[in-house]
Amino acid sequence: MRIELSTWPCVQAYFSSGEDLVVLAVGSTEEHGRHNPLGTDTLAPNLLLDIIERDLAERGDPDVLVAPTIPYGNADDLVGFPGTLSIGYDLLMRLAQRITDQLYDYGARRFLVINGHGPNIKPLSAVCEGLNRRGCLAALANWWLMAGELNPVWGGGHGGAEETAAVMAVDPALVDRSALGPMDLANDVSDELPTDGWDNVLYKGAHVAFPRDACRYAGNGWIGPDDPSGADPEWGRQMMEGVGSYLADFIGAMRRAPLPQPMPIRTVAAFGRKAGE
Repeated sequence: MRIELSTWPCVQAYFSSGEDLVVLAVGSTEEHGRHNPLGTDTLAPNLLLDIIERDLAERGDPDVLVAPTIPYGNADDLVGFPGTLSIGYDLLMRLAQRITDQLYDYGARRFLVINGHGPNIKPLSAVCEGLNRRGCLAALANWWLMAGELNPVWGGGHGGAEETAAVMAVDPALVDRSALGPMDLANDVSDELPTDGWDNVLYKGAHVAFPRDACRYAGNGWIGPDDPSGADPEWGRQMMEGVGSYLADFIGAMRRAPLPQPMPIRTVAAFGRKAGE
């Protein structure tokens, strides 16, 4: 049941029936290599929503309320690639908090957030923690990490074969195969500090984080161990079906789980200091 396709009485009836679970997908608009569309991190969660709704219907399980997908994320380190649109950490956190606060007021107490982008994890985790303190169950499903756990063959990096296969599962024509090419990492720090993966340099056998804009070192835009040239639509379909069906099962488990007790309001005095100190 999509909020944007429903009337307000339908949403009211959903919560009045005793249902209190809402699914919110959060993506990003950012580069994913020369071959993938900028909406990769939004396309994949949206496909998972379709699979979840289909699976629930086929099983005869109750429908779930789905909030409109947020297509922007925390992608500040990728804005050097034209077309990337980042709202940053703080704005993403405030946006997700504002949306979930209103859903809470309508009756939502269980939240499943399906995330499509790595740097969204921290701000979305903060929102989920806040909901939990209020007596809610709030889960954050980072689909691309879960895929590699469900089947190690599916795992991968940014814009690599895993995400390219996911885009192919949506529409193979969205991948520009003529633009497939090597990762093209640049050793831009120094000869002694070569770039070796996302935000990392390798020095004497160990990795040290070296945060900087990705356009400084990612010549192609994709970064990871999984060369996107190995992706194919069948891989994508199997992976997305597997993750989507898993999440449909997870929704059932969330519905059966008891809600936590709200946490007491935390004050400075609660940590052994007087108010005003």
